[in-house]
Amino acid sequence: MIIVRPDAYRQYPVGRNRFTLVLERWLSEYIQIEPPSRYETWDTLPVEPGRSLSDVLRSDIPQDSDVLVVAQDGRLLTAPASEVGPRRTVAVLRAGTGSFALDQLGKLFVALEKSDPEALGAVGAALGEAAVTAGGLVLEDPLTESIAKVTFSVPAWSRTDDTGSFRPAVVQSAPAGLRRLDLSATGSSVTGQIAVKGWSVVRGPESDTAAGQELYEKLSGLFHYPLVLTVEEGKVTDTKATEAGSAIAAAALTHFFTAAPGRTEVTALEFGLNPAVPHLPFNCESNAVGTGKASASIHLVLGTLPLTEFEIVLDCVTSSLTALGGTTPLAGAGTVLAEQSPRRRMNRVIAANCGCH
Repeated sequence: MIIVRPDAYRQYPVGRNRFTLVLERWLSEYIQIEPPSRYETWDTLPVEPGRSLSDVLRSDIPQDSDVLVVAQDGRLLTAPASEVGPRRTVAVLRAGTGSFALDQLGKLFVALEKSDPEALGAVGAALGEAAVTAGGLVLEDPLTESIAKVTFSVPAWSRTDDTGSFRPAVVQSAPAGLRRLDLSATGSSVTGQIAVKGWSVVRGPESDTAAGQELYEKLSGLFHYPLVLTVEEGKVTDTKATEAGSAIAAAALTHFFTAAPGRTEVTALEFGLNPAVPHLPFNCESNAVGTGKASASIHLVLGTLPLTEFEIVLDCVTSSLTALGGTTPLAGAGTVLAEQSPRRRMNRVIAANCGCH
C-alpha cells in the first residue's frame, strides 16, 4: 500500500482547505491518503477508464482545491488552463506500466515528500545568475572527447520554469524542479559535438502515448551507451553511435529528424534541480528533474511542442557545463561531490571524431 501524505507536500501553496487525490480506478486498491491536518476537507476520487482531466475538473472537483492526479492514461495528465481555473492547483504524476509500476510510484511519492521548493528555487536562481555572467557556455564530455559551445547575447530562461513550487491555474508534472534555457531565442545557438547518455524523456500529445512510448523504448539503450550528436548553428547534422548498443537510438533519432522539418533544432538546455527525485526506467518527467549525483543535471532538448509532434529530452549524464573561458563546473558530471563518487576504472569509448570509424 502506498501512503499519500498531503501534509508533507511543501510544493502546494498555503491557504487552501481542500485536497483531492485523483486516481485511475485500478490504483485505488493500492493508494490511500493519510488524514491531513493541513486541510479541512480531503477525499480520494477514483476515475473510470476513458474520462479526461478536463471532465473531472469540470464536474467533480470544487475550485479552491489542491489536486494530485496519479494515472497512466494521458487524458488524465493534462488539461487547459481554462479548465484548471485560477483558484485550483493541479499536479499530475504519471504511473508507469509493468510489474514494477507500483514500486516506481512509491519512489516518486517519497521524492514528493523530500522535495524542498525553497532549496530548489535557490539552486535555480544561482544557475541563472551564473549563466548571465558567463557570456556563453561550454558542454564537454571527456569520455567521448565531445565539446560544444553555447552562445547567447542574453540567456533566455523559460517563463514556465518549474523550480519546485506548484503554481495555480496550470497543470504541472510532479515531482518538480527544472530550469530551461531557451536556445531557439534570437541570438542563441549551439555548435559542436554533444554526448547524450542516460534516461530520456519523450514529450508528446497525451492522445497518442503509444507512439511516444515506442520512441522512448528505442532511446532506452542510451542508459548504457553514449551517442554523439554533431550540431551546427543549433541544428543536428549527424548522429554517431560510439557503441553498438546506441545504434538503435541513433537510427530512431535519424528517422525522427527526417520525418518532418524543425526536428533537428536544438531548442533548449534543461537542468534538473531536484536531488530527491530518482531516475526511473520509464517515460516520466522525473528523468528530467532529477539531479542524479550532480548538483544539477543537464539535458539536451530537440524539437518543440506543438510545432513538432514530439519533444525529446536527452540526458547528458557524463558531460559537464562550464562558463566560456572558465574551469569551474556549473552543472553536470563535474559537480559530483567527491564523497558521492568513489573512484572506479572507466572503460574508454572511442571518440566520435576518431578516424577509425
